[in-house]
Amino acid sequence: MYHHQTIVQIGSHIGNTSNDPIFHLVDETTRLVLVEPVPSLFATLKDNYTTRFPNHPHLIFINKAVSSFVGTIELTVPSDKNDFNTLPFWANQLSSVHRDHAQKHIEGLITETITVPTTTISEIIQEHQINTIDLLHIDTEGHDFIILMNYDFHLLPKEVMFECKHMSDEQYETLSTRLVGLGYSNVFKNYEDAKFALAMPNHD
Repeated sequence: MYHHQTIVQIGSHIGNTSNDPIFHLVDETTRLVLVEPVPSLFATLKDNYTTRFPNHPHLIFINKAVSSFVGTIELTVPSDKNDFNTLPFWANQLSSVHRDHAQKHIEGLITETITVPTTTISEIIQEHQINTIDLLHIDTEGHDFIILMNYDFHLLPKEVMFECKHMSDEQYETLSTRLVGLGYSNVFKNYEDAKFALAMPNHD
């Protein structure tokens, strides 16, 4: 459980899904910054969290995409015209800056393009006066590398978890080398995700 911790989650989707790594591990002491760019998913995300925690004092919702710049970006998203009852549960989790991303996963999936505002990790930290991050979790269907490589890490999250599935080997090695250089060590890496943790200071 993430008692009294601060989590920044980029690509929160709707929160309450079987593959969300934080929804069932947080409580009303957790400070949560939840970022989701797709308006319909964002509305469900807010509803799921506020229904579960009607009096949560530390919930921040941001309806933007995170990238390397502040502005706007095009996302290709699964369309509401799909019959999601006939598709895998993760079908509506495939919104991406890469136009062919969703259809690479599900052939014939109906998609549409939307334009959404963008922010950066640094801007989120500044705007919401965040002075510590216990977990930075990123799941953006192929944009994680760009986001992390363009963050200056002036504030070092204690843990960084990201989706490595859509990274090339070269991208993963580049990002891994950068994180290790900042004092992180790899906790795990599987087919989907990787997690790095900041090494504790040596007090010897």
